[in-house]
Amino acid sequence: MGRKQNKFENKYNGLKQRSPNSIQISFTYQDKQRREPISNIDTTDEKIWQGLALDLEQIKYEIRTGDFDYSRTFPDSPRAKLFTPTRGALLKTYLPYFMKIRRQGIQKMGKKPLRDSTFHTNILLIEQILIPAFGDLCIDQINADHVYDWAEKYRHGRTTKTLKNILSPLRVALDYAVIQRLIQTNPIKTLTVFGDKRTQKADKHDPFTKDEIETILLNCSGQLHNYIRFAIFTGLRPSEQIALGWDDYDPIAKTLNVDKAITDLSDNPEIGGKTFCSERIIKLSPTAIHALECQKIHTHSIGKYIFHNPPNRYNHHTSRPWQGSKELAKQYKTILKNAGVRYRKPYSTRHTYASMQISAGENLAFMSKQLGHESIAFTLKTYASWIANSDPDAGNKADKLFTDLSTKYISENLTLLH
Repeated sequence: MGRKQNKFENKYNGLKQRSPNSIQISFTYQDKQRREPISNIDTTDEKIWQGLALDLEQIKYEIRTGDFDYSRTFPDSPRAKLFTPTRGALLKTYLPYFMKIRRQGIQKMGKKPLRDSTFHTNILLIEQILIPAFGDLCIDQINADHVYDWAEKYRHGRTTKTLKNILSPLRVALDYAVIQRLIQTNPIKTLTVFGDKRTQKADKHDPFTKDEIETILLNCSGQLHNYIRFAIFTGLRPSEQIALGWDDYDPIAKTLNVDKAITDLSDNPEIGGKTFCSERIIKLSPTAIHALECQKIHTHSIGKYIFHNPPNRYNHHTSRPWQGSKELAKQYKTILKNAGVRYRKPYSTRHTYASMQISAGENLAFMSKQLGHESIAFTLKTYASWIANSDPDAGNKADKLFTDLSTKYISENLTLLH
């Protein structure tokens, strides 16, 4: 016995009852017949049929104009993922779709593949901020006013740089939408929003003093002692140091190849530094070499990585490679507490290295290369306050150079006065 036909089926073309509480919508999209069920409805109510008939006409109209987006119209359909978003796509659909493409790199835009950590950071920004703010807008609907209104509410307690970083994934996604010809122009391409003024802070670099360095090293031993000594005397980023392998070390040239990093958000050790200049070969000082030689007895014969996370109350297993900065911070915090030294993040060893080099009058070009900075100008900008205060005789050099001239001038004037 066949299915009993609903009396409204002949009246409303493209609609068909599938079950007592489900109606199927049929339409042609991309040259194929598509069928989508609308469930949990009263199929005996003609108003329901009338409403679905109007929805079907709207779908057909959007298909003709190029505004139809499968994911927006049928978000729960398993077929929605098969279709590329159109200009009618909601940003909550388009942004995750774009990030999958962006992760692999976009040659047309000159964008190289994203590091795992950068990708996951952008995903968090999209899910936690951008989609709640703009997700229900279509990509061809969003405009500058939407962003200005959002920034006006969101800016409090946040700097201009923070707002710029948050909007970056959205800005690039809309640039890609232009390339796809989904929109004609990016409405926020040149848009600038302003956050609150940055509050005055203590020196953000906050390096360890000479006495603190000595105290720290006296209050740790083994692998952790080697790690911290090496960090202070190389200035490596923690993510770079925990990714080092023994094959990166050249004991004859006394150099180290730095070309990868391990972060909390990376799935695997990532080849490639933070910037192009981060990939570098650094010169090792005798103190840094001594730390490596001491570390050999721990890890040289048991694995690829130089530095391992030794057992403690957070890590009860045998020595193993570091997995990221979070577990490093736990060990680091314990060491500083035992040493009675005020806590700073593990990254502070990098700033300590820089401050020591500046205080010792090291060549800035050498220092910039060691740190993996993009230019000497960046090094100057980053450590301007330290450079300015490192020389107690600063401001007196010209006076000393021309002291005879100034003395002669003063003597002549005193003679004239008398």
